[in-house]
Amino acid sequence: MNKQGLVDGLQALSQQDRPEAEKIFLRLLKQVWEIDWTVAPYDVWTHYIEWDVPYFLRFMRADVGDEAEENQLIIDWITSRIELQKQAKGADWKQQVFNLIEEANQLRATTRKQTGW
Repeated sequence: MNKQGLVDGLQALSQQDRPEAEKIFLRLLKQVWEIDWTVAPYDVWTHYIEWDVPYFLRFMRADVGDEAEENQLIIDWITSRIELQKQAKGADWKQQVFNLIEEANQLRATTRKQTGW
């Protein structure tokens, strides 16, 4: 698996015009996939909405070199909690979540296919 291609793809997705909660999820997914690209996006989403900070800290500790980015990500995530709760009340929220997870799954599948793995 070309992890750098996967990470670059997630970076590009997180820079698109989308709700801040989705951007934070994609940044957290990037932290996880830098260590283990086999973790399912749905699993990461579940830890994200459950505010499972220790889960993500375990992945971040395994990665060296981007501590300032990781610390900022945790701060952004915690401060976005109110926005996520407001967003979750919207009628089309579940469909947006499914679309986001499918987008991440497609990125991973495409990257795997390009690398021939």
